Amino acid sequence: MKRSLLSFLLLLSASFVFAQKAPGVVKGTLQDGGGSQALDDATVSVMAAKDSSLISFTLTSNSGYFEIKNLEDGSYVLIVSYTGFETLKKPFEISKEKPVADLQVLKMEKAYQTLTEVVVKDDAPIKIKGDTLAYNADAFKTKPNATVEDLLKKMPGLTVEKDGTVKAQGENVQKVYVDGKEFFSNDPKLATKNLSADMIDQVEVFDDMSEQAKFNKIDDGSRSKAINLKLKKDKKKGVFGKASAGYGTQERYDGSLNANFFKGATQVSVIAKANNTNNIGFTISDMMGMFGSGGFGGMGGGGMTMIGGGRGGFPMGGFSGGGGGSAGITKTASAGLNYRDTWSAKFDVNGSYFYNNAENSNLKNTIREYTTLNRLQNQQSNSINLNGNHRFNFNLNYQVDSFNSIIFQPNISFQNSSTYREDTSAVFEGDNRRLVSNVRSIVDNAGDGINWSNNLIWRHKTRKPGRTLSVALSNQWNNSDRNTYSITEGSYYDDAGLKSNENNRRFTDNDNSTENYSATVSYTEPLSRNKILEVNYGYIRNFNGSDRNTFDYDPVTGKYDDENFQLSNNFENYNISNRFGTNYRFIEKKYNYQLGIAVQNTLLKSNNLSKNTEIDQRYRNIFPTASFQYQFARSRSLRLNYRGRTNQPSITQLQDVVDETNPPYYRVGNPGLKQEFSNNISLSYNFFDMVKFRNIFALVNFSNTYDKIVDNVMTRNYPAAYKNYENPGSQLSTYANLDGVYNLTGAFNIGFPIKKMKGGNFNTNTRITYARNGNITNNIKNYSKNLVLGEDLRLSYNLKEKLDMGLGASVNYTKAKYTIASPLNANTSYFTQVYSADITYIFPKNFILSNDFDYTINPEQGDNTDRDFAMWNAGLGKQFGKNKRTELKLSVYDILEQNRSFSRNVTENYVEDVSNTVLGRFFMLSFTYNLNRMGGKSMLPPVIERATRNIRIQ
Repeated sequence: MKRSLLSFLLLLSASFVFAQKAPGVVKGTLQDGGGSQALDDATVSVMAAKDSSLISFTLTSNSGYFEIKNLEDGSYVLIVSYTGFETLKKPFEISKEKPVADLQVLKMEKAYQTLTEVVVKDDAPIKIKGDTLAYNADAFKTKPNATVEDLLKKMPGLTVEKDGTVKAQGENVQKVYVDGKEFFSNDPKLATKNLSADMIDQVEVFDDMSEQAKFNKIDDGSRSKAINLKLKKDKKKGVFGKASAGYGTQERYDGSLNANFFKGATQVSVIAKANNTNNIGFTISDMMGMFGSGGFGGMGGGGMTMIGGGRGGFPMGGFSGGGGGSAGITKTASAGLNYRDTWSAKFDVNGSYFYNNAENSNLKNTIREYTTLNRLQNQQSNSINLNGNHRFNFNLNYQVDSFNSIIFQPNISFQNSSTYREDTSAVFEGDNRRLVSNVRSIVDNAGDGINWSNNLIWRHKTRKPGRTLSVALSNQWNNSDRNTYSITEGSYYDDAGLKSNENNRRFTDNDNSTENYSATVSYTEPLSRNKILEVNYGYIRNFNGSDRNTFDYDPVTGKYDDENFQLSNNFENYNISNRFGTNYRFIEKKYNYQLGIAVQNTLLKSNNLSKNTEIDQRYRNIFPTASFQYQFARSRSLRLNYRGRTNQPSITQLQDVVDETNPPYYRVGNPGLKQEFSNNISLSYNFFDMVKFRNIFALVNFSNTYDKIVDNVMTRNYPAAYKNYENPGSQLSTYANLDGVYNLTGAFNIGFPIKKMKGGNFNTNTRITYARNGNITNNIKNYSKNLVLGEDLRLSYNLKEKLDMGLGASVNYTKAKYTIASPLNANTSYFTQVYSADITYIFPKNFILSNDFDYTINPEQGDNTDRDFAMWNAGLGKQFGKNKRTELKLSVYDILEQNRSFSRNVTENYVEDVSNTVLGRFFMLSFTYNLNRMGGKSMLPPVIERATRNIRIQ
């Protein structure tokens, strides 16, 4: 295996040998044909004359000058595009005798509207449109039948993690739009994992904001990364999609459908998926809903997950992107429909329905070393989790008239879930690791719930540009009811070795409800051409209620009818706030900034109805905000943001009733918690070198929190009300407020093409996190300082649409130091490494060989020497038909039978190593058919044609 690693590194290094420069150069100056005015920032592209493939491109300087280097001998076509001018095409030659093609002065003629529509294709790989980066999808070649996720991996500045999470410029992408409209609400993976790459014309990356902020151009703190997928024009009318079905050894199966029915403004998309190979295809939170993880991913514990290794699943599409998003083995079935239409000039609508059902089974082993205690825990958990979810979303945009518009967004979801879990936990203490407790527990719970929300926005603009008024109303209501049966059998040993036993059987009915209402009003007034003043008011009223009733098992009656008043509680929490604020925005061509301040009065009220106790807390907070952006050039910008915010404690953190679901570790809320206040500062820098096609993204973010809500851990001297839980090896945790917590993160990304390797692109991403977290252990404040350094390298290469290759390496270093620590594990530091290769090659007669290889080096885990492993998946497919729409493929997963699932988690008071169940080796035969019927009349199936015709407003 070490030889495999060495071979990989040699291959990665050898790829750069091709980067030696070719001598050819083309240059010239661009001017307006009607005079001698220089045309700056025009896009100049060089295409190969024989096949029109893109070789390189650049932008003209302020004087109109351009120069493109490193051209091999051959025939080329220079294509120049500039807004308002006719596209200019100029052929030229590069040879050993004449390596420099000096085109002197090139004149561009202004474009005039004609009766005949002229379509000009712009082949520049990337453009900058204000704050938006637009990638030309055709400039980034992908393997056959690739998804959008595969396409994004090729693009500089974008990364796709193993679970399918997309990052742009170091930030998580929160939303993916299709042609500017929502696609299945706010789940990015439903678009990136289910849409085909060949549908996409452009990928636009931008900072998304709330509807209110988009309207009045005032940053309200809702900024987040988003992607818009612009479809090709020939994909906007017709029927297209893909269907696949596969069956393999060990009774593995995987089937999926993606169908799109487009006719003008009417667009209907259908997706469906069913498999038992961890190929989930949607965000894991869709399974969690309002109940939380319910066992998916195993036991929590807070803190940060520093590293991970291993594959949980089997990706059918050539093995790109790794396995599924959950530990264990997941059997899933999902289906959804997305609808978009323009009913009239006034009504624009889109909505979706999505259903998923997932069953996850997992055997998890955890070795946890407490850094603040001389204690070691060894736990084994065997769980089965079932989750079902129905989700409806709708978005109606009503243009009342030229001055008024209304946006209405209702959403509703229904969920049911159940969890069965058996845990065995042994705790050891002291230098000689003496056994102090051995606990076995069984938890069986089930519940259902409903979540309903509405957002209504009225937007008004006047004849005076910049003067606007907008009002936003929203409400959220949800209710969940969960029943839990638990059995606990524990043995505890004191210092003398004397044993005490604990046995209990309980039933708990927990009814939770939430009612949230908010209203915001924003008015903007232009002070001059480039100055805007905004005043705003916001009202929020949040209610959370938890009614928990617990009953002990009565062996005499054989029923759960003995009410346990200590574990029963009826608790309510209110959070009511009024906020007044103002913002001043100044805009110039090169820079703009915004300064703001707000004052908020907050009432935090907790009412324990069972104990007849009430706590009122009142706060007055000042929220300063500031942002500054400087545009050095169209391809280079700097952005600085500052924002203060508060965070209210949750009802779980406030409710003072013991949670017994993870013995011998118990947790209870603290109704006296204060709210948190955080300061957040971020600085980002974006740069594109259009001459060398290099991109640089840098991001630094710092935040500190006052009154941070942290764990307050006790292993002795429990409060009197909880003395019955104080056993050897047990732990009681509650919550407390603590100052001195901060977090610093940074990301630095560089990407550039390897011009000698036409179709080659290299990306490097450097990551750093330095965090100071805290908790309280046995009344002593404990702070942890965690440093994480990471480096990701990826080389992508596509050769004449025959070879598609991706080589990657990821190295992470983690170091943690604690102010108080156990004698045996004061501090920790370790490396983890992942080296990967994704290679697809198309042989003659349309045979396709795909390989996906990962070699993972994990940190040491005690005496476990079998922690490093190699994952190799491969598939051989054959495409049939004139248009290669049909593919038959034989795949094998985990050829070497080395699959592992391992992760190390570092928190404020412990370090743990976790291993989970993984899929074993299996073979699968799959069949895929690509549907593509574009243009013509009546492309929609009759049922959908009639349905859309009937609902259209005439």
